[in-house]
Amino acid sequence: MFTGGALLYLTIKKVIYKQIDESLITEKTIIEDQIRQTDTIPDFEASFGHQIEVKLLNSRVHSFQTIQDTDIYDAKTDSFIPFRYIFYTGNSLEKKGFIISIYQMISEKDELLGDISLYMSFLFFSLLLISILSNYLIARNLWRPFYESVKIAGRFDIQSDKPLDLPQTDIKEFNQLNSVFDSMTSKMRNDYLNLKEFSENAAHEIQTPLAIIRSKADLLIQQKHLNKESLSLIKSINEATTRLFKLNQGLLLISKIENQIFHEKRPISLKKIAEDGLDNYKEIMLLKKITVEMEATDDAMVEMNEVLAEVLISNLLSNAVRFNIDRGFIKCHIDNMFFIISNSGIPLTTNPENLFRRFHKASDNPQSVGLGLSIVKMIADTYGMQVSYTCIDATHEIKLRYRGISNI
Repeated sequence: MFTGGALLYLTIKKVIYKQIDESLITEKTIIEDQIRQTDTIPDFEASFGHQIEVKLLNSRVHSFQTIQDTDIYDAKTDSFIPFRYIFYTGNSLEKKGFIISIYQMISEKDELLGDISLYMSFLFFSLLLISILSNYLIARNLWRPFYESVKIAGRFDIQSDKPLDLPQTDIKEFNQLNSVFDSMTSKMRNDYLNLKEFSENAAHEIQTPLAIIRSKADLLIQQKHLNKESLSLIKSINEATTRLFKLNQGLLLISKIENQIFHEKRPISLKKIAEDGLDNYKEIMLLKKITVEMEATDDAMVEMNEVLAEVLISNLLSNAVRFNIDRGFIKCHIDNMFFIISNSGIPLTTNPENLFRRFHKASDNPQSVGLGLSIVKMIADTYGMQVSYTCIDATHEIKLRYRGISNI
């Protein structure tokens, strides 16, 4: 449209200037004819907007004609006015030369061009706005089924039995997209159900033989007349079975968290869960002579699943108790934004951030399966919390920011 407007403007300007030039040539021809016939200057009236100058010469001149633009000063307005003029030299029948200069003001023509340009610009911008608005309305109506399908697919819950119920349209491509959405979500749900069923069955089937092995090992270790070598072997079997039992429980919990099994939420008091958790480890802490300091506020509440909250705090406390030293300490600080637990222990020889990876352990403790902190990290990520581990000398600190995060 801009190119077309520029071409149209130049075309109109060319037409107007052509008319002016033809008018100047006509007047020049009339004056020239009279001079050639009479060898006299014709009578004419001139004004500022239309000036005519004619000079007779006593000798012949070379014939010449030019049409150009010029500016003439106007004393009344104290400004220069644009003119179009023709300059012509010729000879009469008596072989006398003459000069004809005719000036015609073109300011009005320029104003006309300016008005035409203004109207054209208004027309083109109006057409542009109408085109944009029309395209927007048409595109919005055309793409509405697509955005509705994307919105419905975005709310898809893999645990729900409800179908997507995507809108039907007359557009072939959108119907194909809806068909892909239906088949994809159906396969996802079937895979999820199969994985869920496999995890539950595997966990259940593994629990039974593990329980049998542990009970048989307990019976064997109670037998009399066992030598030290047999007792050592039975003890190793019992420890391996216990570790496998914990590993199975941990992997099953991770699978449930990943599959979003824990839906229910309610306000949970971190202070109460921490106090109950410390109470469960009272005997171990007395045995290892670990001192406990707890500082908590009553408004340390967070909305999350109760089971996951207990697992989260329990793993943090268990980590602080099991990897503590004799006559060590545990400090628990809970406010309305942070849950901080610090404890004494052996200095770390690895990067603290690696402890949140699965099966990564900082010690050779046979009781550790390397899943505790990875479960903590997974639960924290599920609820948009931030968890960090720092170790300065022999003091270990885990800081859980459970509130004040933008995506909670």
